[in-house]
Amino acid sequence: MTKIFPVPAGRILVPVDLTRVSADAWKWARALAAPDANFEALYVRQSPPAPVFGLPAPPLSRTARLALESRLRGAYAGARAVVEEGDPAFVIVRASRHADLVVMGTHGRTGLDRAILGSVSEAVARDSSAPTLVVRGALRRVKTVLAPTNMTDYSCKGLRLAAAAAAFLGAELVVLNVADDGKRAPKLDFFIEEFLQGLPVEWRRAARPRLVRRAGNPVEQILREARRHGLVVLTAHRKPLLSELVLGTTVERVLRRSPVPVLSAPSAG
Repeated sequence: MTKIFPVPAGRILVPVDLTRVSADAWKWARALAAPDANFEALYVRQSPPAPVFGLPAPPLSRTARLALESRLRGAYAGARAVVEEGDPAFVIVRASRHADLVVMGTHGRTGLDRAILGSVSEAVARDSSAPTLVVRGALRRVKTVLAPTNMTDYSCKGLRLAAAAAAFLGAELVVLNVADDGKRAPKLDFFIEEFLQGLPVEWRRAARPRLVRRAGNPVEQILREARRHGLVVLTAHRKPLLSELVLGTTVERVLRRSPVPVLSAPSAG
């Protein structure tokens, strides 16, 4: 089952690697948690890409696993410490089935390093069954939440998640529409008004929604507008295979370059 509106969240999965990046993600997770939330700090030991001398890589010893779990409990107080082995993105996506929200940091790999190693955060945001917040930097107050929309049914899921987050954070909701061909969408005002009327009245009062229009390349305009806001919320919509392999999804492309945290809602479910 896909979870779409998890803010504040009751079950939060925090993939960690005991770095400062994970410490930042942990603080964001705490800020978005319900008062009685359950946290899981998940450490994934990546398996070597190929066996050595034809033999499989030895698993973690019991002593090493217990030591890692102890370090996790010390670094992320109050979280259930879990140590897994395997491909990090696959393990995290599998664990997301039991979470209301995934919060993780990104190391911001670029160029050849990213091409070889891939980006775990991008893969999780694309495939997770739970909304996924990818943070870059320390916890800070969010005054405005940017919610791009292209007036599709799937984009409404991101809009609704953005409204929930904005209301919880006491932030203003800024709805962004980008006209790729430079022409104003004729039904945009009707679409936004209909969407807003479907929100809980307390969300509308708290988030104070307003609309911003831009023209140009959607990803470039989202990134340009993101600099003015504290959080970007999108729907992780899957594209046809060939297009996805060449360009990546909008969420992935925004994640690679966004200066602010990006929260993605899964489009499935």
